[in-house]
Amino acid sequence: MLKPTSTFIKHMVLVGSVVAMSSVAMAQTISPAMIQQFKSLPRAQQEALAKQYGVNLNDVNLAGAKVNTVLAAPGEPLEQVDPEQMALEKALQKQLAENEKADQEEEELARYGLALFDREVSTFAPTDNAQVPDDYRLGVGDELVVQLFGKDNDQLTLEVNREGQVNFPKLGPVNVAGFTFDDAKALIKQRVADQLIGVEAVVSIARLRAINIFMAGEVVVPGAYSVSALATVSQALYQAGGVTDIGTLRNIQVKRNGQVVADFDVYDLLLRGDASSDVRLRSGDVVFVPPYERLVTVEGEVKRPMRYEVEAGESIANAIAMAGGYKSSAFKGIAVLLQQGGANGLPVVKNIALNNNAALNASLNDGDSVRIMPIGESLDDAVLVKGAVVRPGVYGWQDGLRVSDIIGDIRRDLLPDADLGYALIVREKNSRLDIDVLQFDVANALQNKASEQDPVLFARDQVIVFQQVDTTKLAKAVDDADADADAEKMKEAANTRQVLLQPILEKLRTQARANEAVQVVSISGAVKAPGEYPLGVDYTAMDLINAAGGLRDSAYLAKAEIRSLSQSSDGANQVTYQEFNLERALNDGGPMLASRDHISVRETADWNPTDSVTLEGEVMFPGTYLIQRGETLSDIVRRAGGLTDKAFAAGAIFTRETIAEIETERAKEFAESVRRDFASSVLTEETITSTFADIQQITESLEKFKGQGRLLVKLHQALGGDEGADITLMDGDKLVIPQKSNTVTVVGEVRRQGTHSFERGLSVDDYLGLSAGMTARADNNAVYIVRADGSVSIPELSWTRFTSASVRLQPGDTIVVPVDSQHKESIALWRDITQIIYQGAVSIAAVARL
Repeated sequence: MLKPTSTFIKHMVLVGSVVAMSSVAMAQTISPAMIQQFKSLPRAQQEALAKQYGVNLNDVNLAGAKVNTVLAAPGEPLEQVDPEQMALEKALQKQLAENEKADQEEEELARYGLALFDREVSTFAPTDNAQVPDDYRLGVGDELVVQLFGKDNDQLTLEVNREGQVNFPKLGPVNVAGFTFDDAKALIKQRVADQLIGVEAVVSIARLRAINIFMAGEVVVPGAYSVSALATVSQALYQAGGVTDIGTLRNIQVKRNGQVVADFDVYDLLLRGDASSDVRLRSGDVVFVPPYERLVTVEGEVKRPMRYEVEAGESIANAIAMAGGYKSSAFKGIAVLLQQGGANGLPVVKNIALNNNAALNASLNDGDSVRIMPIGESLDDAVLVKGAVVRPGVYGWQDGLRVSDIIGDIRRDLLPDADLGYALIVREKNSRLDIDVLQFDVANALQNKASEQDPVLFARDQVIVFQQVDTTKLAKAVDDADADADAEKMKEAANTRQVLLQPILEKLRTQARANEAVQVVSISGAVKAPGEYPLGVDYTAMDLINAAGGLRDSAYLAKAEIRSLSQSSDGANQVTYQEFNLERALNDGGPMLASRDHISVRETADWNPTDSVTLEGEVMFPGTYLIQRGETLSDIVRRAGGLTDKAFAAGAIFTRETIAEIETERAKEFAESVRRDFASSVLTEETITSTFADIQQITESLEKFKGQGRLLVKLHQALGGDEGADITLMDGDKLVIPQKSNTVTVVGEVRRQGTHSFERGLSVDDYLGLSAGMTARADNNAVYIVRADGSVSIPELSWTRFTSASVRLQPGDTIVVPVDSQHKESIALWRDITQIIYQGAVSIAAVARL
């Protein structure tokens, strides 16, 4: 059976009423999982919990309560809240807040030793068959078992009577009261041997007597108790439920005839395993538990942080020992002591040196608190390695340690995508913990071990190895990791330059003080990872280019530019520009860089090595072709061998990715416009018949709409030399040349959409008839024709028929019958909506005819 915690119970009892009232405020506190957990309890247990916390479960409908958390639809009246329910909800919220406060108080450090008497944990009750010690003193009510063997065999059960005697057949009464069990056995054995010749005796105890004691003082249930004659102080305390919250555990007194005969210290038993003071009780004893005198708190980095009772004169060192001593993570330099009752009656905080015996031996008073601080994450004689390494983490440092001592083999110690040309050492340079950044080449360090290219490491250095720059994934990895905390994405982005350099750059900026330049430089243009980078020692332009992942193929090597910032004597900022030859810098490193310098690497003009277009359909050699800047539609068709004999040039479909993206975005904007128009019509109380569901269905269609990006082209004219019809190509363009078409397609509001064979002389009405006519929702005044090349023609309507003279159908045409916007209501956008959707359908149909 499910065993709920106290926090869960208190929340769950309030859940029912919250669900019944649809309380938004309470829903923020109680999760659906908690509701399910409460519902899984048996009904009897639900009622018991509800009664315990003062909630009537009959007013709660956990099983069938319907929670309406949706706002009323536009134009509908808002549901009114019952004032009585509001008052009850506030009361429940107040009760929940009180329960949470009580839970927080329960979470405070517990008092050590009180759990000893928890009935759910263990029991100290003695059993009748427990071994009786030899020093146990017999008294009235004890029963002895005497077994005789030899000349006579018999077993006798003898009870100690009120005169302290046992009546032994053939021997008469024997006085045993007050004797120890060992002495009584010896006496009976001797009497049997002397008076019953040839008989021996074995004596044991059959049943122990019960004694009466009194539990007084700070015990949970004080009063008179009947316990076993073997009961000790700890067992008697257990019978009485233990001590109260204010009862002492260090000075429990046993009084006999008005005199204190023993003091029991529970801590002796718990901390040292010493039960010598846990004396056996006698009939008439009084166990008295006075209130505690001194209670202190030991918290922080100790093995058992709790509240402890201390006696007069016990010190900080004693309290720490009670708490089990220090954890391995404890800072053993300074502890914090909070003392009550300072000079002004306010608490006083003191720092205690843990290596000072005199300070540790200071006595503690009631209410004092000792906190042992954590050691922190700082390490001495250590080197931190992170980034694109197989085994990142902390390594031990020793004098003369080099990079190659930690990263000794490229295949063994580095990830496959590690950047071997760029790595950093971050080093503390002063007592303020300011840093210097040293850049080095990993491959050179491993190829030239123990040389200047293999840097010597200092204690507390950080060695950072970066990933190679993948320009197609660099920005995406970081964006995905920010948007979605997926473990794989976070791992992929962890070694990128942006992630690893961010804390270094922030530290360099913050440590720059008056008259100190910020040790940061930047680069842009034709490099793989443009951005800001730390300025290293003796830093050249080529160092910064290597830090940025190197040059792209498109980099212009003849000239690059350095912009430098400086300050004149009158405080004005000055900007200077310096050009340098990149090709020469590849050999000599280029100019030296200073704080805030910026390098601009120019792109080679007309650089488009990967720009391509795709040709499909009726060309001699369809496929993907790389293009150069300025290449036209006719150029690419000629490169593909020209058109085949079956090509339908008039129906050529030319699409461009940028236009498709614009169409998709405009459709989404249009969907938002439809929502606004519908909301406006509701607010202005216009007569409408559309429901919110209708609007939702239309806007979802618009948001899912994917633009085709079709651009109207006149391929025949372009191939014939008409420069006005020729189009300059762009990366991602696509040209599809269909076969000659002899069909006409009808889409939209007709009873049977489809494609029909082209017959010269048939009119628009004829093809609409072949499609079983228009539906009741059709707008017969807005019918239009999409030509095979994508252009649109609108036929003229004479009374009830389209005039054949107004537009002549051609092979490959598509007749579009839009929906009647007046069929719904006067929302002017309906016709535009259907046009967007139908035009997309026409493009898809044209491609499908290939």
